[in-house]
Amino acid sequence: MEKSIANRLRRRVRAAALRSRVPYSDHPRAALALMSDGRWMCGVRIENASYPLVIPALSAVLASANSIGRQDITALVFSDSVKLEEKTMLQQSFAGPMEQLADDILGHSGSINEPGDELITGRHFPDELDTATGIRLARKATQHAYTPESDFPVGALVVTRDQTCYQGVNVEHGDWTQMLCAERAAIAAAVGAGETNIQYIYVSCPKAPATATPCGACRQVLCEIAPEAILCMDRGEQTAECFRTSELLPMAFSL
Repeated sequence: MEKSIANRLRRRVRAAALRSRVPYSDHPRAALALMSDGRWMCGVRIENASYPLVIPALSAVLASANSIGRQDITALVFSDSVKLEEKTMLQQSFAGPMEQLADDILGHSGSINEPGDELITGRHFPDELDTATGIRLARKATQHAYTPESDFPVGALVVTRDQTCYQGVNVEHGDWTQMLCAERAAIAAAVGAGETNIQYIYVSCPKAPATATPCGACRQVLCEIAPEAILCMDRGEQTAECFRTSELLPMAFSL
């Protein structure tokens, strides 16, 4: 990789690390994924009071990329040195094993495209989304779900105050502890883009629309990241059921 390209990517990922949500460790971290067309996106560390539910930067960027159908990652750049557990995770992820190009850079080859504009994961709507549109977009997102183990696709849509939407899908991994549900994948995409005011979350489970609800882990994360957001659950032919996220987990754990 050319030194000028590497340094440009390092500047971008270090700037992205400032968007990390790290109120407990105060150790910000970001991972940048460079695509085959030179476009790129970042994921950041997102901490939760329940420490096992912390979303690592690498998990965030891989889930965000997969949620919009991008699997053509040619390089991953970190805001500090690559960790052993990150290399291990990549052995079983859709990004695949990558060669160590530098202490903080992994890539599929030594020839990396010149980085261009950031890969925008959010879609802005000029007018306020209604529930039907939010549900429709969450259903559409499920086409990008990666569920070789469960065959249970889920799609989620996070909507911010300015009507920018970030979608997420469940991305399964050989090590199930590394998985992100659709709700957390959408949250990761929004936080990685610097969003702090989430107003609505739409969730769709096409294989069990009438009975599915967010899992306990997602409820804990949502209660801390977006406690006042309204979550609308796709109920198929039934009317969507909506809740305030803080109502989904009574006596949620906090520090």
